[in-house]
Amino acid sequence: MSAITYKCPNCDGGLQFDPESGTYACEYCLSKFSKEDLDAVFEEQSVPEETSVEEPAQDEITEEIVEYHCPSCGAEIITSATTAATFCFYCHNPIVLSGRLSGEYLPDGIIPFKITKEEAVEKFHEWIQKKKFIPQGFYSKKQIEKLTGVYFPYWLYNCKTSGSMSGTARDIRVWRVGDIEYTETKTYAIQRAGNIKFHHFPKTALQKAQTAMLKGIFPYEFGALEAFHMGFLSGFQAEKRDIEKDSLTEEVHQQMKEYAKKRMRDTISGHHSFSMQGHTCEIAEEDFKYTLLPVWVLTYRERGNQIYYFAMNGQTGEIVGKLPVDKKKLFGLGAITFAAVFSLMLLGGLAL
Repeated sequence: MSAITYKCPNCDGGLQFDPESGTYACEYCLSKFSKEDLDAVFEEQSVPEETSVEEPAQDEITEEIVEYHCPSCGAEIITSATTAATFCFYCHNPIVLSGRLSGEYLPDGIIPFKITKEEAVEKFHEWIQKKKFIPQGFYSKKQIEKLTGVYFPYWLYNCKTSGSMSGTARDIRVWRVGDIEYTETKTYAIQRAGNIKFHHFPKTALQKAQTAMLKGIFPYEFGALEAFHMGFLSGFQAEKRDIEKDSLTEEVHQQMKEYAKKRMRDTISGHHSFSMQGHTCEIAEEDFKYTLLPVWVLTYRERGNQIYYFAMNGQTGEIVGKLPVDKKKLFGLGAITFAAVFSLMLLGGLAL
């Protein structure tokens, strides 16, 4: 297993990917380098340090911790078994655990961070100001410093479906002539057939419970997908997949068929009723692309180990969150409201 840090050739500081400029920046001497410069630096200066730790087998990946050593200062780095990029707690240099994202685990693509941490913090403040009864600990300076950019692993599914649908539609007309009511029923045989192509249908490739909080930040603009380069991870954290595409195939097929069925059904309109009698759907030209997607994440743990969070799409800025409630603030407002209402009732009673 290799642990890599990209170092600035000018001052030996750690290089980090800068979402705003698309370059690799040194926070110490403020130098910036292009992707081509970074490749040259990596070839000339960075020699991966092999650790003595064995990578856990795929079916054994849980919350197991693994130890590595920082190539810059030698400090021990403790990570979970799916962490692919992190920071050294001692020298603060970004660390890319390249062995986690090589061979069969090499991503096909990546959407780089477009939103900087400064922009993410600003958006967080704008978002939290609109909320009420939030404990100060959730948005304190110390807490906001924990806002972290993380690349999460996803499978992007592509396929072509060919389907058909048949059924019977009915139109009913009712009218009266004198005391007689007439009913006219017209019956139509309906046929539908067509092809639908699905591109970049995302399925999470990570079992951790935290991925459930990311559903609300979709969609991504997949036109910005780039070929994977290890340098994009520098300065961010990243997770390695632990869900394989074979385990998703049956579920994805069902979802594609249901969606294709709905699309064909939606083309049948203008009738009082429709009864479907048959439906087919064939899937072809399918493939999965292993991709890393950017997310800004901030979590907050209350007593009782309840986890609350703020998550933001690192490309589009879409926000989702689960917020704690400050019970003291809520109780205080309730008490003030009760006192005001009670006073008005007393005044009303005296007036009578």
